[in-house]
Amino acid sequence: MGPITIILALAVLNGCAGLQPGTQLDTSAPGQLDGSTWEATRILGRPAGVAQSVLEFREGGTVDGTAGCNNFQGTATIDANAMTFSPLAATKRMCQPAVNGQETAFLEALELTRRWQIAGNILELLDSDDNVVMVLIGGN
Repeated sequence: MGPITIILALAVLNGCAGLQPGTQLDTSAPGQLDGSTWEATRILGRPAGVAQSVLEFREGGTVDGTAGCNNFQGTATIDANAMTFSPLAATKRMCQPAVNGQETAFLEALELTRRWQIAGNILELLDSDDNVVMVLIGGN
């Protein structure tokens, strides 16, 4: 393996590293989620996988993404470990029934969210009773 191949391999590995498992982030830091992208792996207790459901946090509290079939946008209010989402605007494309079910659950989970916690590259959204309503992976 030549030196250029090794350098390229290290660059790719470094770019994929993201947050290390077990890393605890300070949930009191305003804007810490800004610029991060998360993909749902569990929604309302069920595995996500019928479609890709993605949540992106932008600067200033704006959020957007895809719920599975339709795109959405809105705002998130984050104060320490409290988190709520404004009513979200979404496109209204026709979706396959299974995708529609996951999309409905994804948007419902965002509506139920009252708190959040993060460890490494895992973000959990919790309801008012501290039940996990969504598990997302990513953060980059």
